[in-house]
Amino acid sequence: MTKRVSTALLLLVAIVFAAGVFAAPPTTGKVVSVGDGSVQISIEGDRPAWVKKGAPVKFKEGVGKVLEVSAEGVSPVVITVKTRKAAEMKAGEAVSFEKGKAMSGC
Repeated sequence: MTKRVSTALLLLVAIVFAAGVFAAPPTTGKVVSVGDGSVQISIEGDRPAWVKKGAPVKFKEGVGKVLEVSAEGVSPVVITVKTRKAAEMKAGEAVSFEKGKAMSGC
């Protein structure tokens, strides 16, 4: 019995470790413009699959939500993100972000 439990625990630890190792790297881009509570970001390279309207975004200093994504086939991909940290960002500034946790309502 203890052998089964320890094997199951070892397998669980291996799965968690593998998930951390294979996690997607942050997406990088450049701030195109800053508006009232939102920021437009030009994504460098391919658009990650998770980047779509309504997706949560996590920045180094905060979080946000994707409001718009440019049309398919347009290069570079430009997204509009609603975030409280927009006022702190400047046009031309490099920014990195990743998929955030889903925000739940009250």
